[in-house]
Amino acid sequence: MIQIASNAIIGTVASKLIDSVLSSKISQKNDKKKWIRERKLNIFSNLSEEIIHLTCENLEEKKTNIKNSVSKIILLINDKDLIRTLNNYMFILDEYECYKSDINLNNLNEELMDTLRLYIERF
Repeated sequence: MIQIASNAIIGTVASKLIDSVLSSKISQKNDKKKWIRERKLNIFSNLSEEIIHLTCENLEEKKTNIKNSVSKIILLINDKDLIRTLNNYMFILDEYECYKSDINLNNLNEELMDTLRLYIERF
């Protein structure tokens, strides 16, 4: 009788311990996903704000902030198409002075904003 009771207690304790460890792992994983999602939204928001206020006149000033946001986004995402789009956008901004007669900055910004919006809707 004592053997059965001790086995039951050991089983209960072991079960609770396993449950606690598994719950902790799941909770940590969910917290990490939530943190990454919030971080992405924050950085996307910052980038969007910079793009919306970008003009030919403030290009040099805004370019540094945009590059900072893009570099952070690239670290947080796995979407190769979006990374390529962001890199292309940065290249165009870097070369804007040479090709400004060929580049419509407003259209370029709108296209990137649409791309960012679509990406955000997916996560």
